[in-house]
Amino acid sequence: MMKSSVKKLSAVILCAVLLMLLVSLTACNKSAIELLEENIVDDMYDNYYEIFTYSFKDTDGDGIGDLKGVTEKLDYIRDMGYTAIWLMPIHPSLSYHGYDVRDYKAISPNLGTMADFDALLKAAHEKGIKIILDLVVNHTSVDHPWFKKCMDANLMNVTTGENAKYRDYYNVISTADGTPAPVGYACYNNTSLYYEARFVSEMPDLNLDSEQVRAEISDIMGFWLNKGVDGFRLDACTSYYTDRNSMSASFVKWIKQEAVKYNPNAYIVGEVWTGAGTIAQYYQESDSDSFFWFPASTGGSGFISTIINSNNPYAANLFWANMRDMYESAGSHIAAPMLDNHDTGRIAGAMYRMEDRIKFAYGLISMCTGNVFTYYGDEIGMVGSANDPDKRIGMLWDNAQTDITTPPPGSTIQEYIFDGVKEQLKDKNSILNYYKQCNNVRNAFPALMRGKPTRVEYEDPKVLIFTKEWNGQSVTVVINFDLSTKDVAVEGSLKKGVCVEGEVKQNGNTLSMPKYSIAILA
Repeated sequence: MMKSSVKKLSAVILCAVLLMLLVSLTACNKSAIELLEENIVDDMYDNYYEIFTYSFKDTDGDGIGDLKGVTEKLDYIRDMGYTAIWLMPIHPSLSYHGYDVRDYKAISPNLGTMADFDALLKAAHEKGIKIILDLVVNHTSVDHPWFKKCMDANLMNVTTGENAKYRDYYNVISTADGTPAPVGYACYNNTSLYYEARFVSEMPDLNLDSEQVRAEISDIMGFWLNKGVDGFRLDACTSYYTDRNSMSASFVKWIKQEAVKYNPNAYIVGEVWTGAGTIAQYYQESDSDSFFWFPASTGGSGFISTIINSNNPYAANLFWANMRDMYESAGSHIAAPMLDNHDTGRIAGAMYRMEDRIKFAYGLISMCTGNVFTYYGDEIGMVGSANDPDKRIGMLWDNAQTDITTPPPGSTIQEYIFDGVKEQLKDKNSILNYYKQCNNVRNAFPALMRGKPTRVEYEDPKVLIFTKEWNGQSVTVVINFDLSTKDVAVEGSLKKGVCVEGEVKQNGNTLSMPKYSIAILA
């Protein structure tokens, strides 16, 4: 049931002010949220929005979100400052989540048709929004024709004929000689055959050493890239070759090499859910575009939530060290910072449902170089941290729950602690409008997304100052991690203040910065 909206804990007053030299900044009293002029660069840097279509927007009244619903909300997504979308699996499967694919070249009937997808892709591109798809090739569904033919061929010991080529599509062993099956293998229909299934028995692992399997995967990528899809998110990269990171990284490299054959600008971002050292290894050995920076996410007790929740006295040093590590690990590639996703607890829960902390967390991640990924609903403070279905409940478009989707199977808690999109759009102090301002700042200053961060020494351990330069543009970022107002000596003119409470003011070379505020100077 919809809970009453919580009392707002903080305010966002975000004003873009053009300063005359040595003239102090006065308060911004305009009722509407002011936006900076966008400066979008045609490259692989974007603000990404992750969508679970099943729970996003229902247009046909069956309680399940659909591709037409995503198309319907493209204006909202673009207005929020997102320039790219990651669609979680949209293919036919036996599950609600779609990570057990039955047909890689089809659309799940629950979500729509191929014509619906084509219309979505066309409309998104017309609005300047890219679309990448989840590419799930560590495993398939047990219902995939490849798996059925593979197991039939192995059971019958077929070496010739139509099904023979499928024998090595999966990793299959026989225990007929009494040899026990290794860990991570599942029994096939009470026979002596076992197949690798590292996640669950319903998702058998593909044999990625098979040249025929690789040819199939290349063909799948070509199918979607030739349609105009802009790239892929790679699921479960560390499971490609379990406990063999170099081999898995090599496979990611192969995927990237195949993708660019169809589209030289295909963007690849991989899921390597592990620590900083292993992520750095994948960057170095795969030469692929991006890997999610899980040390920042709630799934790994992320450094951002830890810094904020602990009110750490050395917050500036800790944030700087982690942001620098993320940038340096990516090297010449594109970092992919994120606060959460469909597998982790949502950021609102990690921030103890405190609005000022929720906002500041996104402000901090937005100041990082790279592609920031936002999970749908985070921009309105949705919660979910129990089982996976509870992390994937319906998007709250308004407090009346109009067009809200039916909870996914297995969901136990459907809770909304903040207002819906409709109400938050009208509230300039909402979480939604804070997210919008952060995205707008990133779109207005290309150096924020792309520049190398260089620290400016400052004696206060709760204040961080750093610069970024890119393609002739230079910006300075000042962050106040404290719970009280700070006066900070700076050089440059204030272009934007992103504040949780109050607003940043400039008087000469001094910034008056409220708690949890961020200033952009140029």
